[in-house]
Amino acid sequence: MQEQTVTFRILRGTIVNDKLVQRTQDFEVPCDATTTVLHALEWIKGEIDGTLTFRRSCRASICGSCGMYINGRSRLACKTKVNDILAGNVAKNIAPAKDGVIEVGPQRNQPVLKDLVVDIEPFYAKVKTLDPFVQDGPEKDEHVTKDSFSQVNMVSNCIMCGACYSDCTAMVENPDFFGPAALAKAYRFVADPREGNKTERLKELSEKNGIWDCTRCNMCIDACPKGVAPMEAIVKLRSLAMEAGITDNRGAKHAMVFKDDIATWGVLNEPFMLLKTAGVVGALGQLGNALNLAKVGKIPNPFPFDHKVDKLDEVKAIYRELQENPIDVRTRSDDSGPGAG
Repeated sequence: MQEQTVTFRILRGTIVNDKLVQRTQDFEVPCDATTTVLHALEWIKGEIDGTLTFRRSCRASICGSCGMYINGRSRLACKTKVNDILAGNVAKNIAPAKDGVIEVGPQRNQPVLKDLVVDIEPFYAKVKTLDPFVQDGPEKDEHVTKDSFSQVNMVSNCIMCGACYSDCTAMVENPDFFGPAALAKAYRFVADPREGNKTERLKELSEKNGIWDCTRCNMCIDACPKGVAPMEAIVKLRSLAMEAGITDNRGAKHAMVFKDDIATWGVLNEPFMLLKTAGVVGALGQLGNALNLAKVGKIPNPFPFDHKVDKLDEVKAIYRELQENPIDVRTRSDDSGPGAG
């Protein structure tokens, strides 16, 4: 196997007088086709600088310890091949490294303790807040089907590596957001037939910092090394919450107004959407933004019936079909309507 020397640019950091001080440091590392980023880091620690600090354990994409920020995305160091980063890998959604340099830093959205090690306590605290265990209660069902198990199993593959949490764009704006991993874990219990307090869980998840704070950017789906698809779990929680009648919140109201507008007009009536979602007081709070939009000619037409939508009859037909054959988000095997799998 041909060996090559690769530059690793590592963002190092330490706490000085209660403040994080960071700097980058370059290392030249011999690599071949089998070398992973974790192999390279271990070589640096063993051969060049023993003070380099990072977490790792299983080396097999099972423990989740070696989650890091590698060339612009959160990844597991043990699962990331050096060659994939250098040359790019379309199948793994990896772009080629610029100038042949591999940049490694600590995960984002979490406090850095030292070098590549972050404080995972806030991450786990959010999971604990959601009571990650099956509870006894009136909604408990002892009949567990294969389909229901497949839903539970989907999110049970999570190894709590924090990659989705690190890449979550909602976390950047709102650090109190529960985050993709915690909400995916919550779905694991809401979807479990043995859970006795599903509705109460959905009520709590529908509050501030919960399922409606997700921006649906898809970053968590791409970041997850185990195919858990946290955003899909969040969307399912939203559907289940609305099915349970938990609609007295802006997120649910927005979704329902969105659906009604498309089903009726084929386009969104954005001015009235804001009014119906946030109410008069909430809409007045956005008056400043509305004036700024008006200055640049971006106030949409409040009368969508003035706009002719092509094939509106087909749009309405889709909604009629969905109404007659509603999709059960807990399983797709019995779906007969659009989107059946």
